[in-house]
Amino acid sequence: MAPLPVGVPKRLNAAAWPALVLAGHARPYERAGLANGIVHLGAGAFFRAHVATYTDAVLASGDRRWGITGVSLRHSDVRDALAPQDGLYTLLERDNDKLSAQVIGALTQVLAASGEREGLQRALCAPSVALVTLTITEKAYGIGADGHLDVHAPAIEADLQNPHAPGSAVGWLTATLVARRQAQVPPYAVLACDNLRDNGHTLRRLVLDYAQRTFPQEASWLADAVAFPNTMVDRIVPRTIAQDRLDAQAAHGYVDELPVRCEPFTQWVIEDFAGARPEWEIAGAQFVADVRPFEDAKLRLLNAAHTAFACFGVLLGHATIAQAATDPDIAAFVRRLMTEELAPTLTRAPALDPVAYQARLWPRFGNAALGHGTQQVAMDTSAKLAQRHVPVMLERRARGEGIECIAVVVAGWIRYLAGRDESGSTYPIDDPLAAPLTELATAWRTDPRACVERFFALEAVFGELRNDKLAKDAVVRQLERIAANGVRAALRGT
Repeated sequence: MAPLPVGVPKRLNAAAWPALVLAGHARPYERAGLANGIVHLGAGAFFRAHVATYTDAVLASGDRRWGITGVSLRHSDVRDALAPQDGLYTLLERDNDKLSAQVIGALTQVLAASGEREGLQRALCAPSVALVTLTITEKAYGIGADGHLDVHAPAIEADLQNPHAPGSAVGWLTATLVARRQAQVPPYAVLACDNLRDNGHTLRRLVLDYAQRTFPQEASWLADAVAFPNTMVDRIVPRTIAQDRLDAQAAHGYVDELPVRCEPFTQWVIEDFAGARPEWEIAGAQFVADVRPFEDAKLRLLNAAHTAFACFGVLLGHATIAQAATDPDIAAFVRRLMTEELAPTLTRAPALDPVAYQARLWPRFGNAALGHGTQQVAMDTSAKLAQRHVPVMLERRARGEGIECIAVVVAGWIRYLAGRDESGSTYPIDDPLAAPLTELATAWRTDPRACVERFFALEAVFGELRNDKLAKDAVVRQLERIAANGVRAALRGT
């Protein structure tokens, strides 16, 4: 990098770290010589606001074993921004008009897998690495409609043909766990941190499916020796915007090309497992025997509500979740959805009160400083519905209970896929199934029943619900209501 002109702020980097004492935070810890104990796949904004932040607190406590190697599996932009900063970045916690800044030092290196395969292989096989964590989004796991490995997913198919040069997360995990065994290095534990139900057990199943096809002699060992605990993660982390860079520089005086913005709230619940791990409890993580009640509360209240805010927010012209949450029709509907159909399916557990949890969500929804975009949250909704709404519909149908509110959400999603809001403005659809979904949605107004029938035939979305006539009828009623009277009428139940 060329020298900066006199008067131009310097780039945030390791030389600046020792003097970075920000308001409310302790003096930085010594980063030189930190051991790399964690490799994280998917080094995006959520990881940097969550896993890395929890780990930073452990490093600050004096346990120097847990430096993180962050890995981008597909793109190099994170590596390109953070490598000149020696892995440092600014965490900006925003709570309406309040702002708190902290520089995070847990990332010791950042790799881009596409161009640094040997470096990633070394990192994943290093004896010091005891954990691999992942935030790669639901669609990157290669899950088929039956919950097992989708051998026809492009990344998985490519890895099956050349398992010694993987590109997918499942491929990398399997190949390097096998390589560690052959080198007599103990296996690392694997913590999936994405919004998948039973995320650890799901990833374990995928790895074993893949291993049976690529390293069959090691599949039994993988099943017995490698821990895949379930986890639940929660923090709202919108995209970084230009104002974040200005606020980061104002906080400490250095240029930060990749700060991360987030809400103050954060939660991490992990099923306890054997082996070395950071004492993440220092930062508030909970280790429990069963993560499912916490997982269901998040998926079925926060995440399911977010999908409703996003789709209806876009359709009614709201750019952010906070704006949608202050729309009286959307807000009243989401409260009814949560209270009448989502919350009753939750199981109480120690340290989890569904009523209190629901009450805590509304200030988070309304945090205007986050600028959490409705279009961003509406991404990949086909995968999200399968995790968040369809299981609730199945449970309630099995008990003979109503699903009209969730049917409104599904009908609203179909209407959203038409790509034009209620005022006639167009917007893009960002979804792994965008092409077939938008084609199916063309009949939402002219033939709602045929449209719903075709959508329910999508096994990857509706699974066991695809032949449920009463569920289809409920969605048809709501889509007909939207077609006849508009989105607000459906939200109001009129």
